Amino acid sequence: MENKTILVIGGTGMLGKPVAQQLKADGFKVRLLVRNPEKARKLLGDGYDIVKGDVNDSAALREALSGVDGVHISLKGGPSEADFNRMDHLATRDIAQAAKELGVGRVTILSAYAVSEEKADTPESRSKLKGEAALKSSGVPYTIFRASWFMETLPMFVQGKSISLIGNQIHPLHWIAAEDYARMVSSSYQTDEALNKELYVFGPEAYTMAYAMKMYTEIAAPSVKVSPISTRMLSVMGMLTFNTEWKSMAVLMGHYERWGEDGSPEEANRLLGAPKVTLKDWCMKKREI
Repeated sequence: MENKTILVIGGTGMLGKPVAQQLKADGFKVRLLVRNPEKARKLLGDGYDIVKGDVNDSAALREALSGVDGVHISLKGGPSEADFNRMDHLATRDIAQAAKELGVGRVTILSAYAVSEEKADTPESRSKLKGEAALKSSGVPYTIFRASWFMETLPMFVQGKSISLIGNQIHPLHWIAAEDYARMVSSSYQTDEALNKELYVFGPEAYTMAYAMKMYTEIAAPSVKVSPISTRMLSVMGMLTFNTEWKSMAVLMGHYERWGEDGSPEEANRLLGAPKVTLKDWCMKKREI
């Protein structure tokens, strides 16, 4: 591993940063493609090879991909349909094609559990599906991580003294901690058995979103109360205030009203080790911060 270099694209993000850190801790050399090198150094510290640029800069992308053994994609599109397509589809396509041309050994990518032809009913899910298809057709070996909801997203629903429960979220979800996911991504670079697979990454326990928010507030944020709001109401509020983020969130949460988990994590757990962090443990750590 000490001679292998992995490029992380999106390595300063909420879910890309722990992957970069885990790869480095496991002995890989880690390269980052970032728009702001100074910000990246402040977030991650020393010991990373940093290339300035982004996925829209083909010269910088090819420079970052040159000589690496693998590349992990952790990009986030939206809120507009054009931006979802640009990031989740076209950027993935361009990275995969360049990786193939430059002889990169494998590409790993974060996707979502509700990505399939049947479930492609939003701009995000359609773009992710197209991105997955572009990666598969590129000819470069790949691993697609179809993850359930991350525990780290819970604080993002908090505004002031309330946490927004958006829509009728009836489906039990296997909440996963970013640290478990990062470990599994790093492990995938240590076995060829993970190549050319779509792996479902689920945490150890399943809770509805309402229950997860209740647990989070009771343990980590006792002054915050759960505040339900329908997807229709959020959409109307977004239109009236011209808030594209709210409109996009209403569409996203409507998607998850319709679709629960239907993949199996058995193969991912067997190949990469099962996640161990429970939601309660994660909330307790958040209380300590």
